[in-house]
Amino acid sequence: MRITAFSLIFASIFAAAPAYATPPQVISVDETILSIGGSFLFIRRELTDNLGDRQGQLTDVVLIARSQETNQDVYLWPIKRTLDNGPEHVETPDNPRVVALPLDQDHNPWQIAYYHHGGLPNERKATDEDGIELLANKDGVLISAKTPDFFYETPEGTPPRTSYWLSYAKLSDLFRFSLMNTRYGFQPYYVMDGDPLTGVEFNPEQDCNFDFFAELSEQTDGEQQAFWAAKVTCENEVTMAPVSMFITLQPLP
Repeated sequence: MRITAFSLIFASIFAAAPAYATPPQVISVDETILSIGGSFLFIRRELTDNLGDRQGQLTDVVLIARSQETNQDVYLWPIKRTLDNGPEHVETPDNPRVVALPLDQDHNPWQIAYYHHGGLPNERKATDEDGIELLANKDGVLISAKTPDFFYETPEGTPPRTSYWLSYAKLSDLFRFSLMNTRYGFQPYYVMDGDPLTGVEFNPEQDCNFDFFAELSEQTDGEQQAFWAAKVTCENEVTMAPVSMFITLQPLP
């Protein structure tokens, strides 16, 4: 991650997206947080696949229960699969341009989250007042930030700041495992020359950036402390279209 200060992170958001030759097949991945609770983040993951064609596009949506403690994807439910045949498609009542493809089972993401004790999330993006500082070396990134808020009174002796360590090796493993788990739980609709997501090659130090940091908590009356998470995006112009993933930060001892 080619960053040494928090203020530099946001420059990556406005950078021009790399130009990908088409074909080959390009699949981008984005995530939003749907719910928090029961020790999980409930993540809505959207996969956008050009199917190796400039015109058509496939969109897959899955719900992931990701461990707040380990960042491992523990459960996955396919939600929907939509095929857009592209602007050159000759649309008729029996052959529409956009088609919702049938799935083996229908899953309601809100019902799933509720069943697993998920509640509405509080998600507050970090500001300058949170004093987030990054120090990167060849092995990873040391992150320092204001200690997350408590719902009620902050316990005596709580330090004003907390440090976190995110190694490049760990980040790489989390991305690779998560993508493979998604493909295992929701089989690809089409693969051109090998699945771009199961054998992705990237260098976290060079190819990954923090999109933003967010203080997360569940909307509940119980006593609890919020926690920090980062949305990380990795991409390069050769082997990896943009893939974004939420990572919870674990405090150093």
